[in-house]
Amino acid sequence: MWRGPDLAVIGLNLAVMVWIGVYCARKSKSSDAYFLAGRNMAGWVVGMSMMATIVSSMTFLATPGFTYSENWRYMPANFTYLLAAIPGLLLFMPLFRRGGFRSAYEYLEKRFGTWARLYAGGAFILFQMFRLGVILYAVCLPIKAMTGFSLPWVIVIFGVLVATYTIAGGLEAVIWTDLIQGFALILGGLICLPIIFGMVPGGFGQVMGVALADGKLSVGSTALNFSEKTVWVTALMHLFHFTQYMCVNQMTIQRYQAIKTTSEARKGIVLSAVTTVAVWVFFSFIGTALYVLYKYNPAPEVSSLLPEEVYPFFILSHVPAGVAGFVISGLLAAAMSTLDSSINASAATVTTDFYRRLLAPDRLERHYVTFGRWISGFFGVVMIAIALIIHFTRTETLQDLQATLISIMSGGLLGLFLLGLLTRRVDGRSALQATMVTLAGVCLWLFVDSRLGAELFPSLAALLPDKFWIIVLGNIFLFVLGVALSYGSRRKPDRDLTDLTVWTEKAGRVEA
Repeated sequence: MWRGPDLAVIGLNLAVMVWIGVYCARKSKSSDAYFLAGRNMAGWVVGMSMMATIVSSMTFLATPGFTYSENWRYMPANFTYLLAAIPGLLLFMPLFRRGGFRSAYEYLEKRFGTWARLYAGGAFILFQMFRLGVILYAVCLPIKAMTGFSLPWVIVIFGVLVATYTIAGGLEAVIWTDLIQGFALILGGLICLPIIFGMVPGGFGQVMGVALADGKLSVGSTALNFSEKTVWVTALMHLFHFTQYMCVNQMTIQRYQAIKTTSEARKGIVLSAVTTVAVWVFFSFIGTALYVLYKYNPAPEVSSLLPEEVYPFFILSHVPAGVAGFVISGLLAAAMSTLDSSINASAATVTTDFYRRLLAPDRLERHYVTFGRWISGFFGVVMIAIALIIHFTRTETLQDLQATLISIMSGGLLGLFLLGLLTRRVDGRSALQATMVTLAGVCLWLFVDSRLGAELFPSLAALLPDKFWIIVLGNIFLFVLGVALSYGSRRKPDRDLTDLTVWTEKAGRVEA
C-alpha cells in the first residue's frame, strides 16, 4: 500500500523536525531560553503552537472516526473552549506574566506555601509520565497498520525522533515544530476534502443533504438529565477541562511566558482558541463526508475497519503518491506536537519546581539547561518504555492508572488556583485542609466506584454520580470548602498578596 514518494515526504518531514531542534539548541544557554524560549516569541506563532498541542492525534483519527460512525455529539462541548479561553485571557495570563513565574506551580508556593507547589507539580508529572506512553502507543497503532512495520520498532523510532528534537532545542524547538505541524495537519485535511467532494456525485450539496437526512449532524440528547452524558453534561465537563488546560496547565503557562509582550500574548490566546475550534469542526466534517462517500461508493475493505482507520484508508487509497505522504505527516504532526509539549513541560516542572527549588537553588544557568536536557531524555525513555509495556502486556492497567491520576489531579487543581486568585482571606492552612479533604473524597469516590468498592458498599455505590462529574464537583467543592474554612478559622493571610490576587493587583504592572 505504501509508495516511495509517500515515504520520502514523511522522512523529509521528520528530518526537518530534528534539524529545527539542533538549530534551536544553539540559543539555549539559560533555563529561560530552554524552558521559556527566551520569553521573546511572537504571539501568532505561539498561538498556532497551542492549537497544535491541544488538537493532538485524536483530532486526526478519533474525531472523523466518531462523526463517520456516530454524529456531532461532542461539537457543542468543543465550543466551550472559546469560553474557557476568556479567564485565561483576562485573569491567568496577566497573573503569570505579572509575576514572571517560570512554572504554573511557582505561583501556588507564593500564594499558599511550598506544599501547594509540590502537590500540584507532582500530580502534573505523574499524569504526564503515563499520558506520554499511552499517546505514543495509540498513535503508533495506525502507523504500524499503514506501514506494516513491527509495532515495537515503530514505537522506538518514533519516540526517539520526538525526544531528540525536544531534548536539543527546548521550548523554542517545540513551538516552531508545532507551528509547522499545525499547518501540516490543516493542509492535509484541505487536500482531502475536495477529493471527497469530487467522488460524491452531488458534491458538497449531497454530503450535507444525506448527512442531515441520516442524522449524522445531530448533537445527541438535549434532555436536562444529569445522570447521562447529554449535550449539556458533556459541555459542562469539557468547560471545566478546557478551563483547567487554559488557566493552570504547565504546557499552556510556559507559552504565556514565552511570548514577548502581553498584547502579543492576548493575540496568541485568541488565535489559538479560534483556530482550535475551527480545526475540530473541520475534521468532524471530514468524518461526515467520508460517511456519505462510502455510503454511495462502498468499498469492501471499509466494512472491516475500525472508525478511526477509515480516514487513513481513504488517504492511502485515493490521495496521489507523495501528496498522501504529506497528509499522513499531518497524523504524525498531531501526535508529535502533543508529545513534545508534554516532555518539555514535564522537564520544566522537575527542573524548576523540584531540582532548582529544593536541591540546587544557586547553580549557573547552564547547569539547569543541562539538567533539563537529561530530564527530557528521561521522560523520552519513560514514554517509550510505557508504550512498549502496554504493547507486550496488552493490559489496561496503565490506561486505568492514567484515568485515575487525571481524576485525582483534576478533582481540585483548578479550584486551588481559583482560591488563590479570587480570594484574599483564604490562607495556606485553609487551602491545605480543603485540598486534603477533596483529595480524600476523590480517592474514596474512585474506590467505591470500582468493582471491589461496589461489592463492599453497594448502597453507597448506587448513590454516587458517574466519575465524569469529578472534574466539575471536585473543583467546586474545594473552592467552596476553602472559603468556608477561612471564615471558620478567622485567620488573616500572613503573606504579601501583592499581584497574587485580582483584588491586590497593582495597576500598570503588566506591559501593554
